[in-house]
Amino acid sequence: MSYNLSPPDITKKDFLMCVKDLCEEFTDNSKVEFRLSILENTDASFLKKEEILNLYRILQESITNAVKHSKASEIVLLIRNQNENKEKGLYIFISDDGKGFDTERVDGKQHFGLKGMKKRAEIIGVALSVSSEKDYGTQVKIFKPVGHYTDVWEG
Repeated sequence: MSYNLSPPDITKKDFLMCVKDLCEEFTDNSKVEFRLSILENTDASFLKKEEILNLYRILQESITNAVKHSKASEIVLLIRNQNENKEKGLYIFISDDGKGFDTERVDGKQHFGLKGMKKRAEIIGVALSVSSEKDYGTQVKIFKPVGHYTDVWEG
């Protein structure tokens, strides 16, 4: 249990390698198909240890929610840096084909995971967006700017 709370190597490894390992772990332990795409030359080296740990936990919670609650058959995870005129940083997109949920009701006591994700995002200056619609799955968008915080999400 202690290992899962803070795996000893999470901040010692490259963030992108940690994400690959996380997806492999979920692939091995669930019936959900994972599609991981990390665009060529994606750079996450600017992330600090605290940012790596908190981003990892946000991803872990997103994937856990999709596997555990959504009845998804597929989860797609895309990681890239900026393109064209986008702000410099790391962009992460998680999408599932599950049953979705009513995002207006996430303030209830049963949504500690989403609250935790939002708190972690706030702590490390990450823009986090969670959208979902009943019967149409859930999409999580994460943006970690290089060196500063922005509360503007432009997808």
